[in-house]
Amino acid sequence: MEPNEKKVKIMEVAEKLFAKNGFSATSVREISKKADVNIAMISYYFESKEKLLEAIFHYKGDYLRVMVENLLQKDSFTRWQKLDWLVDEYVDRFLENQYLHRIILRESGLHSKGSLREFIDKQRYGHYKMVKEFIEKGQVDGEFKEGVDLLMLYSLLPGTTKHLLFHESFMRHVVKAESGREIDLEDLKIRTQSFLKMTLRMLLQKE
Repeated sequence: MEPNEKKVKIMEVAEKLFAKNGFSATSVREISKKADVNIAMISYYFESKEKLLEAIFHYKGDYLRVMVENLLQKDSFTRWQKLDWLVDEYVDRFLENQYLHRIILRESGLHSKGSLREFIDKQRYGHYKMVKEFIEKGQVDGEFKEGVDLLMLYSLLPGTTKHLLFHESFMRHVVKAESGREIDLEDLKIRTQSFLKMTLRMLLQKE
């Protein structure tokens, strides 16, 4: 196995353990055992468990930044098309990186504190700021309505998608109770994307 592959394997194993057991409850020894590497190798690549978690966030959590940066360079799309694309990609990547978001939910709860929560808040603020700047450019160009609470608008993205991720069983139960239909996660994902795109249009479309 190549050195970089070992590093990725360690991060992927640690990500699942952090999501399942919590950051504090997961030991470096447990990670090394599951990843089939020695503790010295983890220390060599990441120095500490905290640095390992930061590496996971940078490896998996920067998808929105890269996505928006690439999106803004696509002059062939209208800003509304870019917004729809952003929603689709956001929901897709959120679900693909569900272990990461389980860590975020565990470690950024109401009673958590310290450098870990500050790090998570900083990462999330970076995501919010990019979406905010994208919308503000649309407002300056006269394409999006002004006077919109952008913090609450942004909160619709992680909030609605997080509800889908953590309450999939409930949502499937409701659909079956109301329509008799059996649906899967893909059906709910498409429904979530459609709802978010429609809602953002309602909030940002000029009258």
